[in-house]
Formats: sequence, C-alpha cells, structure tokens
Amino acid sequence: MFAQDNLKLGIKASRNATLALLFLAFLKGAVGIYSGSTVLLADAVHTSLDIFASLAVWVGLKISLKNSGQHFPYGYYKAENIVALFVSILILFSGIELLKEGFTGVNTASQTEFQGLALVTAAFSVLVIYGLSIYKRNIGTKIHSQALITDAKHSYTDVFSSLVVVVAILGSMLGISELEGLGVIVISLLIFKMGVESARDAVLTLMDAWLDEEESERIKRNICSIPGLIGLEDLKLRKSGLVVFGEATVEIEDETDLKRVELLSEDVKTAVKKEVENLEHIVVNIKPAQRKNLRLAFPVFGKDGLQSKLSEHLGKAPYFLFIELEEGRVKNWKILENLFSNYEKKRGIKAVDLIIREKANVLVVRTVAEGPYYMLRANFIKILRIPDEAGTVRDALDRFQDLEEITTPME
Repeated sequence: MFAQDNLKLGIKASRNATLALLFLAFLKGAVGIYSGSTVLLADAVHTSLDIFASLAVWVGLKISLKNSGQHFPYGYYKAENIVALFVSILILFSGIELLKEGFTGVNTASQTEFQGLALVTAAFSVLVIYGLSIYKRNIGTKIHSQALITDAKHSYTDVFSSLVVVVAILGSMLGISELEGLGVIVISLLIFKMGVESARDAVLTLMDAWLDEEESERIKRNICSIPGLIGLEDLKLRKSGLVVFGEATVEIEDETDLKRVELLSEDVKTAVKKEVENLEHIVVNIKPAQRKNLRLAFPVFGKDGLQSKLSEHLGKAPYFLFIELEEGRVKNWKILENLFSNYEKKRGIKAVDLIIREKANVLVVRTVAEGPYYMLRANFIKILRIPDEAGTVRDALDRFQDLEEITTPME
C-alpha cells in the first residue's frame, strides 16, 4: 500500500505539471504571435515538447500502478525507469539544440513589436517553470521516483532556456544582441552534463545496479546486530521504479527451531525496512552453521577469573563473568557486578538485561526461572546447564562440549 500511495502522489504531481505546461505553451504561443516575437514563439514550441516529457512521466507512473500480471510477477515498476531514460534523452537533445543556437547566434528580437509584453511573458515563464521544477523535485524525492526527479531536472534546464529568451529580448531592447550567444553555450553544456548523469542513473537502475553504498553498509550493520544471527553472508538490493526488492542470506545455528527461524526472518526484514522505507519485498535465505566464536555468561560469587565459584541462582549472583571463546579457546574475559542481586523482585529479569547488553549468546547456569527463560529465548541466547560436579567456571569450561541445553524453565 505504501508504494501504491506514493505512485498516486507522483501521478498527481506529473498531471499538475502537464496541465501547467499546457497553459504556459499556449500563453507563450499566443503572445509570440501577437507581439511578433519569434524567439518567444520558438520557446512556446520548446515548452510544447516538454509537455510530452511530463506526459511520459505521467503515463509511466500510471503503468507502474498496474497490478502484477502473469508475465510481470514483480509488477510494472520499471516502466518508471524506462520513462526516466526517455526524459534524459530529451534533456540531451535540448542541450544539443541550445548549443547549436548559441554557435549560430540567431537574433530575431528586432522583429518584435510589443517587446514589453514579450519580456513580461518570458519572465513569467521563468518563474512558473522554476516553481514546477521545485514542485516535481520535492514530490519525486519524497516518493523516491527517479522519473519525476529526472523530469524535475528537465524543467530546471528549461529555466535556463527561458532565461535565454529573456536575455534575447532585453538585448534587443538595449541594442546588445550579442549577449545571447555565450550564455546559451554555457547553459547548453550544463544541460548536457545533467542529461548524461540522469541517463546514466536510469540505465544503471534498469540493469539492477545498487548505487547507494552507504545505505547498503548501514543495512548490513543493522542485520549483523540482530541477536541470534551468526552472520550475514550476502545482501542483494535492486530498485524497480519507486520500490526496492532484496535478498539476504544469513547464517543461524543449525539446531534453531522453525518458530525462531521465522522470528529471525522478520527481524532481518525490519532491519532492511529501517533504512529502505519503500521496500516492496525481500527474500530471507536461512543457512544453518556452527558458531566459531562464542560469548559466554556465567553467574559467579567472586572476582577470581576462571577460578570464580559458580552461583546457584541467576538473579542472586553478585557478579557475572563474560568470556570470549574462539574455536574452543578462551580469548579474554571480564567480570561485571550484578547491581540487582539484592532486589526483591525481577532480579532474574534485570540480570538477563545485563546479559543481553553485553551481547552474550550463551548463558551457563544451574537453574533458570520462567520469566528469564523466555526472555533469553526471545533474544536467541542458548541456555546450558551447569553440571552438579562443576564448582568453578574452569570446571564448567572443561566440560563445555558436554553441557546439556536447558529447553524448559527449571523453577
């Protein structure tokens, strides 16, 4: 629904722009004929051609709004990118024509009888076209429409061509007709550059290129921060009109149950939507894998490192020992005080909060109550039971491969 609403907003904007250009072309044509200003009449023809560009965007967005058919399972969204390419080509032709005009130095202002009227009309045209450019750019940026943004750039180039008309009429009024040539050449080169950039973006999008590397990196960081994921293997994103399609391949522990897999898939989708609000669909591929690096949490009584005595109770433990385990070997460790051990209520929940903040993915504990158990499971933290014969953290580590997983609350 989000994409459909955006498309409707874009269609409304392109329709309004088309109607405004129709009015402007008629006004400049009528004043050009009445005043005898051939340069204003030529600008009216140029504006008439712009109507087709704006109309093309309108049609492209209308096509994109169609429901997916049998032969177009991903919808008609790319029709908008095709239109953006077409408008870019029109921008290039506009630049070439203006460049020709600049080199030939055409001057027809001397034939104008009502120069004041022609000048006011040309100046009014500049203001209207500039306003249309801003309007289309704002709507296009809001709804992520490449075609509408490209059409806004096209209108922006028309501001300069209309300024050329103003300069030509002023030059004629002041007897300095040579002002037009140099200005037209500079403007046409800027227009040509803009057309090349717009055409490049349209072609790359049609080829499913993803141009925003910074956004892609932010998405990857969001996904990698999801509890329960071992890692992100691959991320593919492609733009189609206003919307984005994607595919992510993530690694999870091979014994993860189906319900938790579904939750992780939704978390991945949420992480992508956080950066890409116009996400239409994303496929999440789940691959089972074994963790090579673990972050263990142990409830302990003292600060004796690996020789610390294990606590019998999660919430009442005075301290927690966190250990980085790489391929079965202790890399480093640290001890944090449990500031909630003397609380009368929710000690276990507060302790789990600490474990989550420290990004532990395994808790080794003797027993665990119902509330903390489900909270740990929701954050994809594996719970292993301390064997009866283990008195210290070192004892538990020596038996780590044989520790039994706790799959139900024990209190």
